[in-house]
Amino acid sequence: MTPDDQLSAFLGEQPATSRADLFTAVVMQKIERRAFLRDVAAAGGWAAVVGLVAWACAPVLNVLIGALAPGLAPAAAALALVAATLLVSSPSVRRRLGLAAV
Repeated sequence: MTPDDQLSAFLGEQPATSRADLFTAVVMQKIERRAFLRDVAAAGGWAAVVGLVAWACAPVLNVLIGALAPGLAPAAAALALVAATLLVSSPSVRRRLGLAAV
């Protein structure tokens, strides 16, 4: 076997995965799944609360929105244009604006 063959055989080997590593990975996956389900349940609960509050306030909000909507339409259109521009802009633009996490 030539030195090149030995080197390629050495670099091509995958380290053996021990049972402890597999056990740790499975336990971590179960912990993360449990935390994810807890977060989803909490978000669902808050969404239900916000929905109930919005439903209870709907009559008042209908009158309020009817009065304010004509004046706020241009501002809403401008905000929608800015949001769409940021969504389609490149990551470098968002990074320069300080919105890299968006």
